[in-house]
Amino acid sequence: MTTQVDFWFDPICPFTWITSRWVEDVAHLRSYDITWHPFSLSVLNVGLDEGDDEQAHIAGHRMVRVAQAVQDAGLDVGIYYTAIGTLLHPGGGSQDVSTDATSTVIAQALADAGLPAELAAAADDTSYDSAVAESTHKALAETGTGVGIPIIRVAGSTFFGPVFTKRPQGDAALKFWDAYITIVAEPNFFEIKRQIKGELNFE
Repeated sequence: MTTQVDFWFDPICPFTWITSRWVEDVAHLRSYDITWHPFSLSVLNVGLDEGDDEQAHIAGHRMVRVAQAVQDAGLDVGIYYTAIGTLLHPGGGSQDVSTDATSTVIAQALADAGLPAELAAAADDTSYDSAVAESTHKALAETGTGVGIPIIRVAGSTFFGPVFTKRPQGDAALKFWDAYITIVAEPNFFEIKRQIKGELNFE
């Protein structure tokens, strides 16, 4: 039986991007299927003072609307996420989150992914917001509150994390995955955490 992995993402989040590349690596090596789900950090933080993150979360929400449009059209959300994440994150998180720059990135990502250019209009279409909110709240209903992304469901369990500054690769990626599966399968396990240190490495 093929293992099913569900992964919730907001394209703007660099930590989620790094974890997603690890999950992609493992999926290719183990022939797993990944279902990608839109998640909005803007929805997560509604009503809160987001400070310096507000503009980034607004930009991310526009990208997530497009992800929802891709999903609603029955197209490959993973290809879109890979394309837009590749454009955003290898620069070390220095992305321009202005409206014009975000629109340019969305258009380029759709082109790179071979997806219809007209889907870019979803970035400013609020009719997608209810579906985005539903997807976001579905993930949070499974993990509980007080979490962020990435959120992964596998082996019957849904957790926030893992969070990396650099993804494990090759044999290390598989060893970490096997350990992760062991941990999340334990029904009495809830959290393991320490402060994030060091620079993000997108290699």
